Amino acid sequence: MEIHALVPVKELRQAKRRLAPVLDTHERQALSLSMLGDVLAALSRSPVCRVTVISRDVAAHQVAIAHSAAIIVDRASDLNAALLQAVADLPAHTAVLVAPSDLPLLRPDDVLMAAETSGVVIVPAHDGGTNLLLVTSAQEWTFLFGPDSCARHCAEARRRGWPVRLVRLPHLERDIDEPDDLIWLAQQPGDTSAQRLARKFLARKGARQWQSSDMPQH
Repeated sequence: MEIHALVPVKELRQAKRRLAPVLDTHERQALSLSMLGDVLAALSRSPVCRVTVISRDVAAHQVAIAHSAAIIVDRASDLNAALLQAVADLPAHTAVLVAPSDLPLLRPDDVLMAAETSGVVIVPAHDGGTNLLLVTSAQEWTFLFGPDSCARHCAEARRRGWPVRLVRLPHLERDIDEPDDLIWLAQQPGDTSAQRLARKFLARKGARQWQSSDMPQH
């Protein structure tokens, strides 16, 4: 099965605003680009036949070029519309893997595991979202990213009568959105570009102090 990987990327000026209490605009942009590079590096070593970055951000385009990924300029209004825009240019009945750009612990083996199943494969996020989505016939699919998207994608698969498989991978359950996510990333095994950057940020201010003084109280 040939798989096309789609990596949607927000404009960097809008990226990771929930990290604003601990990272300035330049740092958040640097982190976003590092995570994108990590995702593209993993995909380049995986069994996908093509990787496409969907974004209107010039810096994201430059990272895509550095990793030999194709580029689609995002002309849509939201993530789901952008994915439909990208899928429309693919051959009919193409298998598509949607990989968000903020999964810096993505591994080539994760893609290989997902590719072993037909129908729909979902790697859930810890908050009920979808952190990886593989659909074997993407042009017939309705993308439903957003709140509770894991349950919504499962329901969409059942509505169509397609087999659906949930795969829980702890290293892919968290997007890097909040300060505690950044601490988690720095503490995980590995040495990705984003991990090195997260550790650099944390070294400036101890994780315990960061967590207690800068994080919003819930």
